[in-house]
Amino acid sequence: MRFKRSKEMIHFSGRRNTKMGIISMIIGIVVLIGFLTISMISGLAGGKGGMLLGIIGILLFALAVLGFILSYKSFKKKDIFYRFPMIGAVINGIMTIVLLVIYIMGFAV
Repeated sequence: MRFKRSKEMIHFSGRRNTKMGIISMIIGIVVLIGFLTISMISGLAGGKGGMLLGIIGILLFALAVLGFILSYKSFKKKDIFYRFPMIGAVINGIMTIVLLVIYIMGFAV
């Protein structure tokens, strides 16, 4: 037997996915991929990636903070699914801390 999904199916929950939560998750994935990319480029250059990689890193940090704020705002909405905001908050929060620690270590050297 095959069950088809149709628009007439009964929905027991009024919850939905928020756009801000989905955008936050996408931003988190972009920041993670960008961080891994600039880390590999810097490693291949022997740690002398130059000013451009530093600027890209600062922009990734700002994007991670923005993604975390978006996920925080989406948590405040009622009757939502928490999957995408939670993934966005975790990825953006971790990346914010990682990028902040890297820049603090850079000032110490």
